[in-house]
Amino acid sequence: MALASGWRTEAWLWLCQAAAALAAFRPAEALLAERERWFLWLPVLLGSGIAGYFVLPFTPTLAPLRIVCGLFAMALAGLAWRRPVWAVAGLPLLLLLSGYWLAAERSADVAAPVLQRRLPASLIEGRVLLAEPRDNGLRLTLDRAWIDRLEPAATPARLRVTLRGVADMAGPKPGDQVRLRAVLGPPPGPSLPGGFDFARSAWFQRIGGIGYATGLVEILPQLQAPGWGDAWRLWLAYTQQALTARILATLDGADGAIAAALMTGVRGPIPETVDEAFRDSGLAHILSISGLHLVLVSGILFAVIRGLLALSPYLALHWPIKKIAACAALLGAAAYMLISGSALPTQRAFLMVALALGAILLDRRALSLRSLALAALLLLVLAPESLLDAGFQMSFGAVAALIAAYEALEQPLARWRSHAGPGRMALLWLGGVLLSSFVAGLGSGLFAAWHFNRFADYALIANLIASPLVSFWIMPLAMLGFALMPFGQEALALVPMGWGVEALIALALWVAGWPGAVATIPAMPDWSLAALAFGGLWLCLWRLPWRWLGVLPILAALASPWFTPLPDLIINQEGRRIALRATATDAGGDRYYFSATSNNAGNGAPRGFDAESWWRRLGAPGLLPWPNPSRQAAGGFATGADGSLRCDADGCTARLKGWLIALPRREAALAEDCRTADIVVAPFPVRRRCPAARLVIDRFDLWRHGAYALYLHGEGGPSFSRLEVQHVAGQRGAKPWLPQRGHALNSNSAPQRGETPTLMDDLGVEAP
Repeated sequence: MALASGWRTEAWLWLCQAAAALAAFRPAEALLAERERWFLWLPVLLGSGIAGYFVLPFTPTLAPLRIVCGLFAMALAGLAWRRPVWAVAGLPLLLLLSGYWLAAERSADVAAPVLQRRLPASLIEGRVLLAEPRDNGLRLTLDRAWIDRLEPAATPARLRVTLRGVADMAGPKPGDQVRLRAVLGPPPGPSLPGGFDFARSAWFQRIGGIGYATGLVEILPQLQAPGWGDAWRLWLAYTQQALTARILATLDGADGAIAAALMTGVRGPIPETVDEAFRDSGLAHILSISGLHLVLVSGILFAVIRGLLALSPYLALHWPIKKIAACAALLGAAAYMLISGSALPTQRAFLMVALALGAILLDRRALSLRSLALAALLLLVLAPESLLDAGFQMSFGAVAALIAAYEALEQPLARWRSHAGPGRMALLWLGGVLLSSFVAGLGSGLFAAWHFNRFADYALIANLIASPLVSFWIMPLAMLGFALMPFGQEALALVPMGWGVEALIALALWVAGWPGAVATIPAMPDWSLAALAFGGLWLCLWRLPWRWLGVLPILAALASPWFTPLPDLIINQEGRRIALRATATDAGGDRYYFSATSNNAGNGAPRGFDAESWWRRLGAPGLLPWPNPSRQAAGGFATGADGSLRCDADGCTARLKGWLIALPRREAALAEDCRTADIVVAPFPVRRRCPAARLVIDRFDLWRHGAYALYLHGEGGPSFSRLEVQHVAGQRGAKPWLPQRGHALNSNSAPQRGETPTLMDDLGVEAP
C-alpha cells in the first residue's frame, strides 16, 4: 500500500509541475530567445509554399502570380526600410508565396508533350541520353524523338524504353542515334488514391512516354553534332556506363552489381532477391550514394592528401596543407557526384560536404544546422519538385537528426573525451556508432515508413555490423579502384573489394531472414507526412525545452494508420484488377481477395505492380484465393473461402457489410446485376440504367477518374451504411502532368473497345 501511495504521490507531483510549467510558458518570450535559430526555418517556409502548389487542386496562372509576388516583395521592402520589424513579420508570408511561385514556374519550365493514350508497336527514332543496365535488360532514355504516325507537336521531349534481354556491353551507348519498334504509353498515375504518382515524377524529368521494345535496335549515323552542353552531359553518361561495364567485367553476379551501385550509382543490375534483402535488413541506404559515401570519399581524400603533404617539412611549415587537402577533397567529391549520376540525395550530400570543406577554407565550424538549411534552400530553389522525393526527405531527416543530437550532446561528449584512456575512447567510438545509426535510422525511417509502408526492425544491428566494413574496407578499395582504372589495374582493388561486398550481401541476407525482420504498416493519411516533418523539424531546430512538443505530432502521425479505415474495394484504372475485403479475418487482422494475381492464399505479396502496391498500402494483409469458375463443373459457381465472394463465367458477386457488389466480366451479366446489386463495377461501358444500384462504375468512369477506392461505413447495408467513394482524379486535382480527360468517343485519348489494358509492369515502370 505504501508503494502504491508513493507512486501516486510522485505522479501527482509530476503532473502539477508540468501544469505549472505550462501555465508559466510564454511562447513569445521563447520565440524571441530562439531568434538565432530563426534562419533555420527559412527553407521550411519555402518548402511549405512549394508543398501548397502540389497539394492544392488547382494550377495557378503564372502572370498574376508573378505580379502578386513582385508587388508583395516591393511593399515588404518599403515597409521594412522604415520599420525593420515588418521584415520579420512579412518574410514568412513572402517565403510561402515564393515557394508556391517557384513550383509553378518550374512546372511550366519543364512542360513538354505527354502521350494521351497507349500506342501500338510503333517505329521510333531518337538519341540515347542514358543507357541504364537492368537485371533483365537495358533501359534507354531518348530525346529528339520521332514516332511514326505521331505529329511532331504531340511527340514527347523524352521517352523511356526498356530493351529486354539486352546486355549493357551489347546495347546502345549515350549519344547514339537509334531506331527501334516499341509499344509506348503515357506515364501511369497512382495505382490507387493517395499512391505514388509516377506521372508527376516523369513530368519533371520531361518524360512523356514509357514502354518496351518489341524487336532489335538499329544504331544510325548521327545527323547532328551535339552542342557543348549536350556533349558534356552525354560524356558523363557514357563515362558512367563505361565504368560500370569495367566493374561488371571484373566482378560478376551480385558482387559486381553492388560494387557498381557504390561506385557509379547504377543499381539496375542488382538481383531482386539481393535488393529485397538490403531493404528488409535496413541496409538499402548503403546502395544509394548519399551522405555516407560522399563523407567517406572526401574524408579519405582529405586525410591521404594532407598526410602525404605533411611528409615534407617544408610544405608542412610554409604551405596551408589543410586547405589544399580540403580543395582536393572537394574536387574529388564533385567528380564522384557527377560520375554517380547526381541523384538528389547525392546533390544534398555534396552541398553539405562543400559547405563543410568551405568552412575549413574560411576557418569556420565545419558542420551545423545552418549549413544544412543553406543546402536545403539551394536545392529547393533549383528543383522545387525535390521536396516530394522520398530520398530528399529521408536524407535531410537523417542529417538534421544527427546534427541536432550531437549539438545537444556536445558538452557531455567533450567532458567524456577529456582525460579518456584507450578503453574509454573505444567505448565512446562504439557508442557513437550506435547512436549515429539509431538517430539517422530514426530520422530517415519515419519518412521511409510513410512512403514504403515498411520498417526494418533490425536496422540498428545490421548497420552496426556493416558500418566498419563499408567505412574501412569497401569504400577505400573503391577509391583505389578509381585511381587504378587509368592504368588498367583496377582488378587489384576491385577483387578484394568484392570480398567485402560478399560479406555485406551475406549480412543483408542473414538479417533479412530473421523472424519479424520487416514490419509492414498500413498507409498513413496525407496529413501524417506533414505531421512527421513538422514534428521532426520542431524537435531538431529549436534548443529550448519547448522543442519536445514536436514529439506530439510525430506520435499522432505514427498512430494514424491504426485509426484510418482501410478501403473495402479497390479497382484499378482498367477495371480488371480488384482487391476486395473478405468477411473472414485471421490473427493478423483483415484478409483480402486479389483478382488477376497468384491464386495461392497466404501472406506473400501478390504479383503485379498494382496488386503489390495495394497489398503494402493495406498493411500486408492475409490473402484469400480468388474463386476460379473454370475449375468447377460446367455452369457451376466457384465460391470464396469465406463464402462472401461467388464467381461464374460471366462475373462475380460479393456480399460485404450488407451490400451486394456485382463485378460483371461480360455485358450479358449486366441485366441481372443492374436489377439486384447495390454497387456495379464493370470493365466495359454501361449503356443502360441500373435502377437498384446506388453506384455504377464503368469503363468511362475509370478512364476519366483513374483507380477507385470504396469505403463501406457501417454494417447494415445500403439503408443504414454510408458509402465513401475516392478516386485518383479527385485527389490529384488539375495539374499539367495529368492526361486530358473527356467523354467524346472521337477523342484520340478515349479508350477503344478491345484495347489491351495498360499495366505498369508491362511498361517497365518500377516501384518508388
